[in-house]
Amino acid sequence: MRKERRKHKRLALNLKAKLMHDGGLLLNGVTRNISFGGTFIELDGIPQVLKGDYFSLTLLGKVEFTCCVIHSNPDGIGFKFDFILIKYYERFKELMLSNTRDPDRLIKELGRWGKL
Repeated sequence: MRKERRKHKRLALNLKAKLMHDGGLLLNGVTRNISFGGTFIELDGIPQVLKGDYFSLTLLGKVEFTCCVIHSNPDGIGFKFDFILIKYYERFKELMLSNTRDPDRLIKELGRWGKL
């Protein structure tokens, strides 16, 4: 049995996602899964991206992140979250907690940021 290396619990949420690269590339997709650490976004055509490329990510038109590519495959791109403004973080935290069956586990993952 393979040991799970992820630090954060992933939720299978399908959220509308808009990605923008500094070079002007704009992509629309849907999250396949998401955690407090990152997300995998399914896209209809995967552009050539490099591990470490940075994108701006907007979820549901409400929550904005800066994230970097950690991997890609023919289905989409995996991103690690790098930065989020506190006003968006609160929205994201509410979204995650309202869509899990185990909110206590997610709160524990947040550590010092998990105070409600």
